[in-house]
Amino acid sequence: MKKYLIIAATALSLAACSNDKEYRIEKAPVAAKVTASIEGVSTRASNSSWDQGDAIGISCSSATTNYKNMKYVTALGDGNFEHADGEPMGIFFQTANETVNFSAYYPFAGTNGTEAGVISNVTTDDQTKQKQFDFLFADNVTASRESYVVRFTGEHPFNHKMCRLIINLSTSADADFKAEDVFAGSYSISGIKHSGSFNTATGEATATGDASANWDITAVPTDDAANATRTYSMIFYPQGENAAITFYATIAGQVYTCQINPNLTAGKSNNYTIITRKTGLKVSSCSINNWEDANTGNIEAQ
Repeated sequence: MKKYLIIAATALSLAACSNDKEYRIEKAPVAAKVTASIEGVSTRASNSSWDQGDAIGISCSSATTNYKNMKYVTALGDGNFEHADGEPMGIFFQTANETVNFSAYYPFAGTNGTEAGVISNVTTDDQTKQKQFDFLFADNVTASRESYVVRFTGEHPFNHKMCRLIINLSTSADADFKAEDVFAGSYSISGIKHSGSFNTATGEATATGDASANWDITAVPTDDAANATRTYSMIFYPQGENAAITFYATIAGQVYTCQINPNLTAGKSNNYTIITRKTGLKVSSCSINNWEDANTGNIEAQ
């Protein structure tokens, strides 16, 4: 009889341990996994993909799962993000069967765990630092403890919140300029507001202050000697749907100008080809690439 009591007690003990384990697994918080793309094509304005070490700030909210400005990093630049201090310091879903709402912005600013608020101390006059003001934002993403992968992809990728202006300077033999003349020239723009702010909670980028006069282009150019073309790609705060921009080119001691009216609203990219020749500048083509479509026009200037 004693033998049977021992067996029964052991069985009850094992059952209790098993139930306790199942309870702890069921009730334990679950870590969020984060994956992200940019506007469906995995491209960013300042580069062709996420870079190794790129960091985003993630916030989320529900009845029990609430985090602010959590710093997540893509170590490999592959769009898979982990908390900067390791998974144990990251976001954990606290309750079963509860939907958690997520938003995120790039690049990360402020302090991990503390709301970043509005970034207002970043200007665009130094275009060699585009990664500092290539602001991106994603929201309306949901996940839960049962479906714990937070996907800033598909219908909810990161979106460009700045605007982009690409200028391709081109020449040819019959224009009386050589490629070397274009590459040795100096170029400037008037009409751009370089100061602004970015709201990390809403994703709104806003230009502030006065427009610059004759701002020397600081973007690093890409030269194509074979096609006698120099390209500048620039990122600015949104300037308006029909911005009035004057482009200046100083080539071989002569100053040439032309007027363009790009759509410099959030997420728009404007691509202009300007032909340089001794009789003046000609805007030969305008197109939109990579981001969202915007309308531009063809303009000639002498």
